[in-house]
Amino acid sequence: MAARLGLIGVGRWGKTYIQTVLSLGSRCRLTHLVTSNPKNAALVPYPVKVLADWRDAVRTECDAIIIATPAHSHAEILQACVDAGKACIVEKPLCLDVATAERLHERVQASGVPVLVDHTQLFNPAYQALKQSVHDSSETIRVILSEGMALGPFQTSGSALWEWCPHDFSLSLDLMGQAPRYVAVLGGPTDSQGACELLSVRLDFPNGVCAWIQSGRLSPHKRRNLSVFTERHLYLFDDLASDKLTVSPWNFAGRSTTDIPEALSPRSIPSTSARLPLANMLTYFLDGLAGGDRRYFGTALAVEVCRLLGLCEAALTHEATSAVPAGSQPRGAE
Repeated sequence: MAARLGLIGVGRWGKTYIQTVLSLGSRCRLTHLVTSNPKNAALVPYPVKVLADWRDAVRTECDAIIIATPAHSHAEILQACVDAGKACIVEKPLCLDVATAERLHERVQASGVPVLVDHTQLFNPAYQALKQSVHDSSETIRVILSEGMALGPFQTSGSALWEWCPHDFSLSLDLMGQAPRYVAVLGGPTDSQGACELLSVRLDFPNGVCAWIQSGRLSPHKRRNLSVFTERHLYLFDDLASDKLTVSPWNFAGRSTTDIPEALSPRSIPSTSARLPLANMLTYFLDGLAGGDRRYFGTALAVEVCRLLGLCEAALTHEATSAVPAGSQPRGAE
């Protein structure tokens, strides 16, 4: 039987959800749509019920709710879903402050309600193939480089830090399986709200592993790539390339033993799925509700992402130069 889904929010990403749900055919169907714009009713087929108040959607008979609203509203809606025992997907970031994230995490844990935070790139088939390849090689990760940039979208509802960096943070945390010991951040220039539009972040993990992140919305060239250096290989996940994942032989320890630049010999690694990341995530969610794998369910990772975002925000706010090394030990780090 197709899962009945309610969607709250019909912005740019909400519209993508509508298309994705419709593409999954018999796996699920959209039964309720919450929007403040009556014209959005034309985006969904009959007999989807269109509502103006998200509270009405939480009270419906649908099996799960998708929360695709601006981040400032996530906490209230998620809490209402959990209180009603309604399974849900919530967009990243989980919320906009650490204290609220921790409170939501405790509420979700205590309730047992299935909740999945959509850190979309975790469900990219190319990233999943990268993670599996690194795991199968049994090699130690030495350096992570993550880039996510574009020109815009420029908006007043969220900063580049909270809109863009969750992708990079979630990938780094997922690969390492632990929180970093220290965080350093550099940001600028600032927008009309005083928020930095470009960010450079360094995450220092135990055992000397370092993740370098370049993220923001003031780049003329769109980028979404992840480089992972292990002892003997360099993995490159480039979401905009035709070959999204390649691996090259690489001698990390011997990289400085010669003055001759080393040319890479990349080999393509095929993905096991042709689905787009959002469709992959939604399928994973439906499988989990039906008794399948739930390793990515819950809000633990989302809380760690919020904690890193909070550390960066505090560092950038309290230093006029925005060049701040921010020593930290997030929960979970020793």
